[in-house]
This record gives sequence, C-alpha cells and structure tokens, in this order.
Amino acid sequence: MKKRSLLAVPLILFCLVAVAFAGDLPWEMKLPFKQATIRYELKGSQQGTETLYVKDYGKIRAKHHTSSATIMGMAKKSDTIEITDPDWVTTYDLIEKTGEKVTNPTKLYLAEYNKFNSEEKRNFEKNSKELGASMMGKFGGSIKQKSAQHLGYDCDVSSINGMSTVYLLHGSDIPLRSEVSVMGMANSINATTVDTNATIQDSVFMPPAGITATSNQEAESMMTETIKHTMDTLKRPDGAKAMQQMGSPMMPVGPMDEQGMEDGGPMTKEEHAQMMKEMEAAMERMKRMKPQQ
Repeated sequence: MKKRSLLAVPLILFCLVAVAFAGDLPWEMKLPFKQATIRYELKGSQQGTETLYVKDYGKIRAKHHTSSATIMGMAKKSDTIEITDPDWVTTYDLIEKTGEKVTNPTKLYLAEYNKFNSEEKRNFEKNSKELGASMMGKFGGSIKQKSAQHLGYDCDVSSINGMSTVYLLHGSDIPLRSEVSVMGMANSINATTVDTNATIQDSVFMPPAGITATSNQEAESMMTETIKHTMDTLKRPDGAKAMQQMGSPMMPVGPMDEQGMEDGGPMTKEEHAQMMKEMEAAMERMKRMKPQQ
C-alpha cells in the first residue's frame, strides 16, 4: 500500500468523525435485528456481488465481495472478505492471498471516551453535534430521516454534494442502496434481499484457509494518533471551534514535493477510486461504534 493511501485512513477518519457523531452517540445505535444476510448487486464501472452477514446485532460482521472493474482502460478483479469483530477489522484479498488487520476504531474511541469526566462528556456531545452539522454543510451534505423505502424498509437518505447518495436502513448503519459518481465513474450498490431468518454458517466469519492477516503498524499508529487527537480536542469547551480552525482535514500531511502532493504528482483516477473506497469503509466503521457488552 502506498504512503498516500496510508495517510488517507486517518485523514478520512479525522474528516468523518464529526459526521458520524452528528446525531446520537454512534455506539448507542442498535440494529433492528439480531442477525441478517443481505445480498447486494454492484453496477456501473464496478460490477459484481456482495453479501453482508450480520450477527449479534452488528457487533460481528463479514462482507464477502466479488467484482470486476475497468480503471484507466485496465481490467481489475476484486475478491475480498472483510471481517469485523469488537477487536479487529480484518481484510483478506483472495486474489493476492494477503490479509491485513487494524484495531476496530470502536475500541479506540470508547477507550478515549471512557477517560472523560462528566463535564468532558457533555462537552464532547455538544461539540460533536456542532461540528457534525458544520462538516455536513461544508460538504454540501444532508440527512433526511425516513425519506425513502427500499425492499419495503424505511430508509434514512444521506447525500453529499451530488457525489453520493446512501439509503440507510432507518435507525441503523446498514446501507441498502448507494449511488456514487466521482470523476466520471458512476457506481451503484443495491440490496436485492434482506433475510433476517436464515441460519448463518460460522464459516463465513472465519479467515480464509492459507491466509494469515498481519497488522499494518503504520496505518494503526496514524489512526490511533488521529482518534486520540480528535477526542482530546472535542472534550474541551471550545472543541468544535478548535477543530474548525485547524483547516481542511482532507489536506495532505507530511513531506511534500514541489507539486504539493504526497509521493509526487496529482492523484490518479485509480488512487482517487481507492481513496473513495477507503472513505466508504471508514464511514461504515465509524457508524458501527457500539459498546462492548
């Protein structure tokens, strides 16, 4: 993974944390079902299928993804499994036969939040909502509760500046439909079935045979540092204002070349697509913040 991609992880978390905290505290959310198997169809520049398996009201999840895409005239296949539990988020690439894991951000956020005293918790809740509204406005975003339906389920519709629209199962972080259009590349993901009764085999949550996941220490360190800094700022009385005064959280950090970009030159379409993929993953992870029972 390139350095720029590694930097995108904490930067995206830094940017999206305010949005994730805009309503109730994310770890207070609870899915409306204990388990579910949700099947998706992918269309657009990326075509394929995805299946999301959910257990224990969302504390344990496995996303099985298979797709093919054409990027800059080159065909690229993707076959991955992402497994989320209270401790880790682990991604396996079945084509490259590699695995990578990072600490579930929920643990990091909760560890910091639980250090706060009563006043700091009140400051955090006030500042996060304030900052969330500000960030949504900055990105031209909006969230409309129960403004659409998909497969008979009420959905909360979130949109950002005409680039993306996501239909979330009301009262949860489960996307049932999403449409993203960036740099001429349009993609849609639509749930075709939601089954809350079928038995889910334990094997779908197990690591694939022959692949051992390793910890990405650079990404881990950067994510941990960003989360700690964000929480330390938002616990202050002036936390929201302080965060806003820091400038754009999407600006690159670290050494720059004469063109002003990490690792040389402007971002390519492939790198931009990867960054958007990481942004979607970061958003999902932050929305899944729940207390560990």
